[in-house]
Amino acid sequence: MTLAKPIAAFAVALLWLSLPAGPAQAQFGIPGLVNYPNNDFKWVWGRERELTRRGFEDFSLGGYDGGFQCTLTGKLGPGSRITDSEVRAMENDLRTSSFFIQDAANAMYVLDQQRQIDWAELDCVKHVDDADAAELQEREDKARAKAERDRERRRARAQRDAD
Repeated sequence: MTLAKPIAAFAVALLWLSLPAGPAQAQFGIPGLVNYPNNDFKWVWGRERELTRRGFEDFSLGGYDGGFQCTLTGKLGPGSRITDSEVRAMENDLRTSSFFIQDAANAMYVLDQQRQIDWAELDCVKHVDDADAAELQEREDKARAKAERDRERRRARAQRDAD
């Protein structure tokens, strides 16, 4: 029985947890375990954050993951060594990713740590399709009807007890 795989996994987990906390690590503290927020969210990386966003973005793409419709935009730093073809390859990889939010957040975290981006923003909106909205409305209607029946039963019982 070899211990190489468990030791390697433990070493990777320790290395991951020792990295400085960023927006991605706050959500993806342990690799493989993902905690998405309950509602819309926006994560920002880079030196400039929300303060000054000059010029056009160098990359912009959208993706869908975990019930969220997301847009990732960003601008490379003036001293960035990333080529246009590398940016396009990253965009293509993220577009085809099954885990868009996690992969985008990890990619931006790495670029931020390498000081390759001025700013990047992942803006995600909770997507509720019409079928979900109709189902939610139906459940609310049933709950209201049940509450009304319960209230009428309590009134009738109170009236009988009073008589």
